[in-house]
Amino acid sequence: QSTHNVYYIKPMSLWHKVAFLTSILVCIAVVLFFIWGLPCDMAQCGKETVNSISWDRTLTGLELKGRMHLVGGNLIAILRGALWGKSRGVKFPSGGGGVVALLGKTGTESYWLKLSVLPRYIDCSMSELIASGVRTCLVVGENGYLAAIDPISGNRIWNIRTPNEKTYPQPKDIDVPVPIPDMDSDGIGDLVTLSRFAKGHHRLAFISGKTGVLIKEPSLSNDCIQVTDLKFDYTTSNVHFTCSTHIKSRQMSYEVKEIKSRTGKSSLDRVVIPEEEHLRFVEGNNSAGEHKVIVSNSGTCPNDCSVSVNVTDFRNRTIWSYQAQRAYIMSPVSLHFKHSISGFLLKIWQWHSPAEKETKTADGISVELIKERIILITFNKSGNMHVVNASQTDIIQLCYDNECQPHLSFQTQSALIADLNGDGTQELISYFVTYRANNDDPPVILDKHSVDQWELESRVRVVRLEAELPKLYEAVSKH
Repeated sequence: QSTHNVYYIKPMSLWHKVAFLTSILVCIAVVLFFIWGLPCDMAQCGKETVNSISWDRTLTGLELKGRMHLVGGNLIAILRGALWGKSRGVKFPSGGGGVVALLGKTGTESYWLKLSVLPRYIDCSMSELIASGVRTCLVVGENGYLAAIDPISGNRIWNIRTPNEKTYPQPKDIDVPVPIPDMDSDGIGDLVTLSRFAKGHHRLAFISGKTGVLIKEPSLSNDCIQVTDLKFDYTTSNVHFTCSTHIKSRQMSYEVKEIKSRTGKSSLDRVVIPEEEHLRFVEGNNSAGEHKVIVSNSGTCPNDCSVSVNVTDFRNRTIWSYQAQRAYIMSPVSLHFKHSISGFLLKIWQWHSPAEKETKTADGISVELIKERIILITFNKSGNMHVVNASQTDIIQLCYDNECQPHLSFQTQSALIADLNGDGTQELISYFVTYRANNDDPPVILDKHSVDQWELESRVRVVRLEAELPKLYEAVSKH
C-alpha cells in the first residue's frame, strides 16, 4: 500500500498579488525602456557620432588662403577681403586681410583678427615657440610684417620691432622665419629670416622668439642681388642661403656662433629636431607606403596650362595616370589610415574651355567657370587600388588683368587630413572659394552693375574621410 501525498497551492494574499504584478510591470518597463527609451540604438548612436564631427561652414566676404593649421582644437587660416561684389570693404579693407579661427568639432567661428597688411603665410607648427603651454602661430605679411599670435585666443603676443632703427633697420620684405636655438637665454627658441631691402642691401634678421625684438641684423654681401632658400644647420650652427648675382647663384653661410660671442654668450644650445619638423614645408613629400605620386603642372592658367600626374609602385611602374588641358592639380595630400590603407588625395581645378564659357566680360572683369574635383587614390594591404571621385564643386572666379579671386596660388594647400576629435580616425578638412551670383542659375551675360551684387564665399567642409571610405567604395562598385 502506497501513500499519496496531495499538495494544495494556497491562494496568494493581497500583498503577494501586488508584489507579483509589480515585478511583471517592472520587467515590461525595462524592456520598453531599452527598446524605445534610450536615446538611440547602437546603429543610430554610431551614426550620430559619425555625423556629429561632419560640418559645413560658409564664410562670406573673404577668401581663405594657404594651408589650415589645427592647434588646440582650433582650425586657423589666413584670409584676404573681397576684391569685388557687395562684400568689398565690409569685413576687411579691399586688399586687406587677417586671421580666422574655427572650432574644429563644430565649425563655429572662434575669433577674427584683422591685420594692417595682407598676410602671406601662417605657420603654427614651430614647437620651439611656446606661449602658455601652446605653440604660437607666426603670421608673415607684406612690407616686412611679422607677428606671433596666441592660437587659442587670437591675441597678439608680439610684433617684430627693432631696438634701434639706425643700427637695425626695420625689415621690409621677409621670408617665413626658420627656428633656431635660444640665442638670448630667455628659455624660448629664436628665429632667423632673410630681410630684403634694395638690391645689394640684404640682411639676415635674428629675432627673439619671446618678444619679437631684433637681436642682430648682419648685412650680406653687396654682390647679392637676390637672396633665397634660407636654412639652418643644427649640426654646424650655420645659416645657409642662396646668393644670386648678375652672373650666377652660389651657396653662402653665416656662423651663428659669431653672433653668440658678440652678444656675450659662450655656447649655442643643441636642439634635436624631429623628422616631421624637417618635412614640414617639403612639397615633394609625395610618398604613401610603397607608392609615389608625381604631379607636373606647366604653363599659365587658365588659357595655357596643362597637368599630368603619375602614380607609381615600388618598382617605379606607373599604375595610374591622368592628363588634362586648362587644368591644375593642387599639392597632393598623402593618406595613412588604419588597416594598412594608404594613398593620395588630389584636388583638381578644370577651367571651362573658351567655347563652353557661358559668361562675357564687363568693365574689364572676366568670369572664369571652374570645376573643382577631389580624387581619392587608395591602396589596401594587398596593393589593390581604388580610385574614387569623392566630390565635385562649381567655382566662379573673377579676374581683372593678372589679379584673380579666388587666386590659384592661394588654393594649392586647401586640403588637410587630421584627427579633429581624438577618436583615432582622420577627417578631411577642405575649403573652396567662389563668387555667388544673385540666383542659382549660371551667369550668362554681365551688365555693368551685375558683379557689384555678387557675394564672395569661402566654404569649409569637414568629412570623416577614414570612416566613410567603405561607403565610397560601395557607391563606386554599384555604378
